[in-house]
Amino acid sequence: MGGFFGDAPPRARGGTQGPYLRLLLTVMAIVSLAAGLVLGLSTVLPDLGGRDPARDRIAEGVTVGHGDIWVDLGGLDRYQATGALEDVAADLTVLPRNAYLDRSTGGVVPAVEGRRLDVAATVARSLQAAPGEAVPFVFFPVPPAVTLADFPQAPVFHADPAKKAVAIILNIAWGDEHLDLICRLVEEAGGRLTICPVGSWLEGSEARAAWLKEAAARGHEIGNHGYYNRPMTYTDPQQVRDEIRAAADLIEKACGRRPVIFAPPMGERSGTMLKAAAEEGCRTVIWSLDTVDWRLEGVEVIARRVVSRVRAGDIILCHPTPQTGPAMERFLPVLAEKGLRIVTVSELLSPALPDGEGGPAG
Repeated sequence: MGGFFGDAPPRARGGTQGPYLRLLLTVMAIVSLAAGLVLGLSTVLPDLGGRDPARDRIAEGVTVGHGDIWVDLGGLDRYQATGALEDVAADLTVLPRNAYLDRSTGGVVPAVEGRRLDVAATVARSLQAAPGEAVPFVFFPVPPAVTLADFPQAPVFHADPAKKAVAIILNIAWGDEHLDLICRLVEEAGGRLTICPVGSWLEGSEARAAWLKEAAARGHEIGNHGYYNRPMTYTDPQQVRDEIRAAADLIEKACGRRPVIFAPPMGERSGTMLKAAAEEGCRTVIWSLDTVDWRLEGVEVIARRVVSRVRAGDIILCHPTPQTGPAMERFLPVLAEKGLRIVTVSELLSPALPDGEGGPAG
C-alpha cells in the first residue's frame, strides 16, 4: 500500500505544467536559433538590418558627364543610376588604335589606347557628390594590341590625330640669345618643348649646361640631336653609336637624365643610323611640319606656314632664330583656337589618352 512517501500516481507527478514548460522551451530554442542566424548573416552581410545601399539616393541636381554628354542622376538610387549610365556607355566608348607603318613616310604612327566607362565607379562617385555638383565620368583604359615597341627601329614623323595635340622640337646648334624668349612663349601657352641640342654646342660650356638643366626642371623634354650639326650618313654603325652616345653623355651630365628622343641632324637617316639609335635606347623622331625658320623668310611667312598646315599629331620643327619667337607669338594662339595642346614628343608618342580626347567608337 502506498504511504505518505510512496509513489505518486503518474498524472500527479508531472502535473499540468509539463506541456507548457516544453512549449516555452521550444519557443525559446526557436528564438535563439533565429537570433543566431541573424547575427551570422549580419557578419557576412554587414548591411543587413541597416539601410539598403541600393536605396541610397544621389543628391538632387547631381550630373555626371564628359565632353558633350551629360546625364542628370539627381534623386536616383544606385540601381537606377547604373541603368541610366549603361544607356550611354556605348556612346562614350573609344576603341584603341594600334601602331602601324605609314607607307607614305616609311615611319610608324604610334598607338593610342581606348577607354570604356566605369559605370560602378562613376555611380559610387555620384553618391558622394554634393547637391548640384557636376561629376566627371570615370573611365578605365583599353590598351592597344600593337605599340611602338613592336617597331623599335622605325622613325616617327607624326602621331595619331586622336591625341589632339602637337609637339614642337627645338633643335639647337646656335642661337643662344633667342632661347629664353622661345621657351617663355611656349610655357605661357601652357606647353612644353622638346629641346634637342647637339653635343658640340653643349661641350665645355657650363652656362649652356646650366640653362639646359633649368629648362628640364621647368618641364621641357631634352632630346638628342647628335654630336655634330651634320648628317650622320656613316656606314659604320659604331661611329653612329659613338656620336649619339657622346651627346647623350653630355646631356645626362647636365640634366641628370639620359635622352630617349633622337632627332637626327638635317633629318637624314639610314638603316644603320636607325638601328644604332635604337640600340642606344632612343626613338628616332623626324617631323611632319617644318617651319624652315632658319631661312629667315620673315615672321609672317613662318607663322603662316604653321597656321595653314598644322593638324593634330604634328611634330613641328623649329630653331632658335630671331624670327622664330615673333612667329610663335602669331601661331601659338591659333593652335589653342584649334584645340591643340602643346606637349613634349614623349607625351605625344605615349598611348595614354587624356580626358576630353579621342573620337567615338568606330
